[in-house]
Amino acid sequence: FPLFWFSMPAILKGWMDRVLVQGFAYDLSKAYDGGLLQDKLSLFSFTTGGSQEKYAIRGDIRYLLWPMQHGIMHFCGVKVLEPHICYAPENVSEEKRKEMLTAWTQRLKTLWKEEPIDCSPEWYFK
Repeated sequence: FPLFWFSMPAILKGWMDRVLVQGFAYDLSKAYDGGLLQDKLSLFSFTTGGSQEKYAIRGDIRYLLWPMQHGIMHFCGVKVLEPHICYAPENVSEEKRKEMLTAWTQRLKTLWKEEPIDCSPEWYFK
């Protein structure tokens, strides 16, 4: 998805609101590592409008991921993989865009071998 106003687009958030409902995706007595979806994996793959340097001005981009990865996915018990970020694809050369696609293709080939992130505040706010 495109990172939109430092979060996911409204249509994706609306989908999560409708699908990740209490009783299916979470139970208030069973959250995070004990959540109802603990056998599932998630991977956020997104593009940005700005360069990596632009996002670094405000700190690590992981800060923006905390509410989405930890507050939504990890809350439901989902194991979270390292995000795949393509910075400003519309503002780079055709060659760089091809490199981004190649990196994504390569990652998809080994995705099931990846270890989930720690999903602790320390991972996000080092």
